[in-house]
Amino acid sequence: MPERARHGFDHLLSTTAGPVLEKSTPEHAAILAALFSGSQAMGNLLLAHPDWVTGVLAPERVEHPRQEQGLRREVKAWLEPALKSRDYAGAFAKLRQFKEREMLRIAARDLACLGDSPQITREISNVADVCLSAVFQLCRQQLVERFGQPFHQDAANRWLPTEFAIIALDKLGGQELNYSSDVDVLFVYSEEGAVFREMPPRQNPAGHFMTNHQFFKRLAEAMIAEITRQTAEGFLFRIDLRLRPEGDAGPLVRSLPSYENYYAQWGQTWERMMLIKGRGVAGDLSLASDFLEMAQPFRYPRSLSEGFLPEVAAVKARLENEVVKAGEIERNVKLGRGGIREIEFIVQTLQLLHAGRLPFLQGAQTLPVLQKLKEYNLLSTAEAQTLSAAYCFLRDVEHRLQMENNLQTHTIPADARARQRLAALMGFNRLAAFEAALTEHTRNVRQIYDKLLAGQNVEPEDGLPRQFQGAEAEWKKLLAQHSFRDVEKSFRLLHEFANGPGYVHVSPRTTELAWQLVPKLLALCPNQKHGKSARRQMSNLRGEQGAPSAKILSDPDRVVARLDSFISAYGSRAMLFETCANNPSLFELLILFFDCSDYLA
Repeated sequence: MPERARHGFDHLLSTTAGPVLEKSTPEHAAILAALFSGSQAMGNLLLAHPDWVTGVLAPERVEHPRQEQGLRREVKAWLEPALKSRDYAGAFAKLRQFKEREMLRIAARDLACLGDSPQITREISNVADVCLSAVFQLCRQQLVERFGQPFHQDAANRWLPTEFAIIALDKLGGQELNYSSDVDVLFVYSEEGAVFREMPPRQNPAGHFMTNHQFFKRLAEAMIAEITRQTAEGFLFRIDLRLRPEGDAGPLVRSLPSYENYYAQWGQTWERMMLIKGRGVAGDLSLASDFLEMAQPFRYPRSLSEGFLPEVAAVKARLENEVVKAGEIERNVKLGRGGIREIEFIVQTLQLLHAGRLPFLQGAQTLPVLQKLKEYNLLSTAEAQTLSAAYCFLRDVEHRLQMENNLQTHTIPADARARQRLAALMGFNRLAAFEAALTEHTRNVRQIYDKLLAGQNVEPEDGLPRQFQGAEAEWKKLLAQHSFRDVEKSFRLLHEFANGPGYVHVSPRTTELAWQLVPKLLALCPNQKHGKSARRQMSNLRGEQGAPSAKILSDPDRVVARLDSFISAYGSRAMLFETCANNPSLFELLILFFDCSDYLA
């Protein structure tokens, strides 16, 4: 038995668990030895609660995974009485103890090799789901007692109760949570409205009332405080809200229509990828389903713009350059080269490219989706097996790193002795064998990642300046070369096309899409760069029957002016640009249409 495990046993023998340990079975002793050997934090937790030796770590409790329904029944048995008696402090204390017991049990299963990586991450996620649901019920009831119930009006002006839901993202959304993962969530409520003590009358009641936004903001703040609070019974989870729209600068909670407007107007590529793992975990699950249905065209688009793959490559490059510390790029099993994030990027990129047209590929869990990608020949059998094996291996390494002291780390230590211990926990007799296996997995992942995303040029190749301000002379020269007569007016209209008129706030995403469309517009204009006049070009582009080519504009100035008027009439600039960027032939048809007929335009 390893020295540290023996030391832990000696401590336990001096507690109330001593008589039990003296009569323990070999299976029970092996489970305890694995726990003390693999995690100092979990060993200390067991020493603080020696009665858990039999109640939590009995072989029959550890041998098989617990299902979510069983966890919910256990919590419900004491949560409902606590809600009726308003024993909120006692309920939160029991919930924290429940979480600590379950994490101890899961860690024992993991370290004793009684569960594989998908089972372990699913169990941790189930515990988080149950905890978030309980915190929601406790916090909401307290606020309703204090302020009243939130309501909103439907189309017939009837008052209806306003619902609230918590959407999990990233690891929790995919039911792939780590021992020390942040819980990434969004908070959504159904509609704007007001808070009343009783159901309001049909007509709008007089007086000043708390708004739904204010109520649900307080609810979210109360939940965050309880989820992250450190107490004698432990704490629940770290919570991360930076994936919400506008990040830390955005509102803490939003209504469903507000989310819809944001993703339609402002949504970025990384937000598409993030929403793939979206899942309702607490609150009103029908509202959570409405949220995901609303986001469906955004997270699983039918088509994507040509700049999508370079954008994905740019996101990953920023992670490597800005998030991973210097000197850790090869040791970070999550964000480093060939790490867990690259496997997720491969899966989510292929989902974004194909799952809008092939619904079978939709899903939040990495390993099942890898198998689906293989079945649709988007990955070879060998590639899917390689990525699955690497994912399980790297997640096991991540778990061993985090269990030691319950720290949020993904980096293999530089110290040789610490690496040797990590290798032993991974089942390797020699450090060299572990490092060889790690190198092989990360190299294989990187090769498949490079096959999909390497060489994606983030910078445009059209030769155009990427801004208007400060490049006025260059742009006006380009416009003159492309047969624009009134270059001053056309320059202003193109500037507004990309950046919007002064009275309209245009999102960075919309501007990016505009920059994809401007070169397509200029490509249809007669180019005089090599000394040919527009008339000579038109003559050269005539077909065999003498008809002019349909792929060159007769009056670029008029087309740009009509395009500007059409955008103003259309209303949703972001939606129009997204459609045109995803369907270049449609944009070309629109431009040619504007060139052909004043009346129809």
